[in-house]
Amino acid sequence: MRKIGKGVTTGVLALLTASLVIGALGGCGKGGTEEEAGSEGEVRTWKMAHTRATGTDNDRMAHMFADKVEAALEGVDITIYPNNELGDYTVVQEAVSLGEVELNLSSLSNGVDPTLSVQIAPYLVTSWEEAYKFYNSEDGIVTDYVKQQLEKQDIKLLAIIPKYFGAVGTTKEAMNPGDPTGSKGVKIRVPQMNSFEKFASGIGFQTTPLAASEIFTALQTKIVEGCCGGGAESYYNDFGELIRYIYPLRTHMENHWLYISMETWNSLTEEEREKVTEIAKELEAYAYDLAQENEEKYFELFRDQGTEVYEFTQQELDAYRAYVRTNVWPELGGEYGEELWNRITAEIGE
Repeated sequence: MRKIGKGVTTGVLALLTASLVIGALGGCGKGGTEEEAGSEGEVRTWKMAHTRATGTDNDRMAHMFADKVEAALEGVDITIYPNNELGDYTVVQEAVSLGEVELNLSSLSNGVDPTLSVQIAPYLVTSWEEAYKFYNSEDGIVTDYVKQQLEKQDIKLLAIIPKYFGAVGTTKEAMNPGDPTGSKGVKIRVPQMNSFEKFASGIGFQTTPLAASEIFTALQTKIVEGCCGGGAESYYNDFGELIRYIYPLRTHMENHWLYISMETWNSLTEEEREKVTEIAKELEAYAYDLAQENEEKYFELFRDQGTEVYEFTQQELDAYRAYVRTNVWPELGGEYGEELWNRITAEIGE
């Protein structure tokens, strides 16, 4: 039976990392060479991290993927570490890059490569059809770029796990919610990215850049009166009791990314790689369906607790998209790289 990682916190990360390195030097959990992979009697112990709590959709999908991989690959035993038990997504991405953790399912860190934040550019896509076109792992233009950049970090992308379209959540009612040019009268947290700061201030919010780990305390202490950068699903699970108003502006497409260390990937036989790839494709297809089913679910959960969910008309959403693409997009090329940004926006046809 697969073990579930428990009790690991960022406070003991240094000790964990040391133990992982020792395990790597001892040849544990990396799968050996390609010639040895899957050999009779060999046990390959892999660590799989994700950022969400036990029982959430991501946790269930991590188990689905691990179960199928264990069944398909001889001698693979996957231990799952939920809820940031191996560190937050930035730490784990680095650990996967170094081969200290085999698998991760989370957001992407742009710490090593700032251009990776292009995958959450504001109003890049606003419908599920557009999301699939630009993000699918077969030929999506955004995902192709992410895949190439991750390979430079010794990471192999396996699948896209779409989550939601972004929203703004606040503790007090915003002014002029239907008008992209109007002042909102609310100070909100934004991710520490130039694109989000320009976007949120451009549509009338006062902004304070903060790390995601600081949002709960900042809302509690009224340092900010709302947040941007997440969606109804993440807000509900992380600090839902503090949010009194939700504005489903479809600000950006939020995906999580399933990836494997290149060291582990290279240790697999060609047949094993094909099996893992097929399992990942199946999970991606499942995740697209689930994300669309969940879109209304979390708004309804918020309504059930008394949170007001603003009902935007399509005309209002179109106005936000047009305003941001006209007034904010011209300033974003420097963040993502002009060549990449021009290629993506040309594909969109704007």
